Amino acid sequence: RFTVTRSNELASRPDVAAHYTGIEMIGHNRPGIFSEISAVLAEQGCNVMEAHAWSHKDSLACVAFVSDESTSSPINDPNRLASIQDHLGTVLGPDTMDEDGRSARAHMLGADGLTSHPDRRLHQLMFSSKDFDGHPGKACTAFPMLSLDGYKKGRRTVVSVDRCNEKGYSVVNVECVDRPKLMFDTVCTLTDMQFNVFHASVSSRGPFACQEYYIRHRDGHILDTADERCLVVKGVKAAVERRTCERV
Repeated sequence: RFTVTRSNELASRPDVAAHYTGIEMIGHNRPGIFSEISAVLAEQGCNVMEAHAWSHKDSLACVAFVSDESTSSPINDPNRLASIQDHLGTVLGPDTMDEDGRSARAHMLGADGLTSHPDRRLHQLMFSSKDFDGHPGKACTAFPMLSLDGYKKGRRTVVSVDRCNEKGYSVVNVECVDRPKLMFDTVCTLTDMQFNVFHASVSSRGPFACQEYYIRHRDGHILDTADERCLVVKGVKAAVERRTCERV
């Protein structure tokens, strides 16, 4: 995880849009890419007031708030915004789908700013880039049972989806290492995947946390197919692991 911030409360203040320009970026992770992004913004005369970035597997997402270096005001000129976006796009890669169905892009939010919490927006960007997917054709397999020995070997997260036929719910169970914002990450991801959470329970045992969510899709149906269950397993597992990724 990569974070540069001048004020910890900047991104959550309602006046951010009036003073700064927001930039969203997704791309493929590689050594030195954050340094290159910073260099592009500096060359384009951008003063970075706050930036949040995550990497997971070979994907990255970044949300940055910048101002004009000379005037400390938002950057509103369309030509300049297009130039910044073009230069960032060169660093991130072409705005085309790769063989995994993922793309790289930079999106200028202009003075309209960011409408959601930066961490939640990072989850949305990472999910849209399909960071949860492995190599093409890799099947979704059962995860090993969680144990302290498993944790030491890197087996940190177990996600499963069951059915509660009596109540008409799908039940998502998550076992992983406990940490701050764990429930936030899980619930935001389920919500962004268009599920409503009707009941939930959360407990901890030593260094581990257990979460159980009773969900239905917003249209009322439960997870009927193996593909739907597999997508939820991969999406929730990625949401848990993004914030604790050790590659950055």
